[in-house]
Amino acid sequence: MLEEILELPLFPLNTVLFPGMALPLHIFEERYLLMVNDCLEGNRHLGVLLAKAGLDSEGLATVYTVGTSALITHVDRLEDGGMDILTAGLERFRVLHLLRTEPYVIGRIELFPLEGTGSPEVAALGRKASALFVRYLRLVSEALGTTIQIESTPRDPSSLAYLVAIALQIPMEEKQELLSIPALPALLWKESLILSREEILLDHMREAQESNTGYLQGVTGYLSLN
Repeated sequence: MLEEILELPLFPLNTVLFPGMALPLHIFEERYLLMVNDCLEGNRHLGVLLAKAGLDSEGLATVYTVGTSALITHVDRLEDGGMDILTAGLERFRVLHLLRTEPYVIGRIELFPLEGTGSPEVAALGRKASALFVRYLRLVSEALGTTIQIESTPRDPSSLAYLVAIALQIPMEEKQELLSIPALPALLWKESLILSREEILLDHMREAQESNTGYLQGVTGYLSLN
């Protein structure tokens, strides 16, 4: 658990990390090797932010301001000087200010927990999202010819919301929008809309597959059939 406001080394990536998500990383750039080593000597925490296109005037990636803290849980040091690490997403945060006192960026951040977790509408929204999510996984499995097994979805609505966000096959910018939603009811509602949209697209893909139409790319560009 992080303190409410603190300074955190920031790692800009081309992915969105959510609480509860495992994220393996290959570290090879000098500044980030230094950052990870500094983290290992401290509390093993860093912050992951989605990088935007382009660099700033100092040659560093520009980033979104809502991210997730990560705990480094495992490290493999490689013969070439790089390292493979495994991280686990912990808590959402917002960047208040960027500090550039190191070769890497340090952010002054505040925690950004989900609001409205005790709202009376959460239970109904969670049940709807859960049912849509189970159907979504089944359709993804059929469309890609793979097996995705899920015995049950989390009963805790917050855990469910983050699991849905992790599993959705959508562009990273859209995942960032989900990560940035302040309140749990709004997050579950938005995810239900996306799941309903993706269900329609996946149904079309399945019908095309059954019709032997060959290669088809989904509208989102994230699923394909051969």
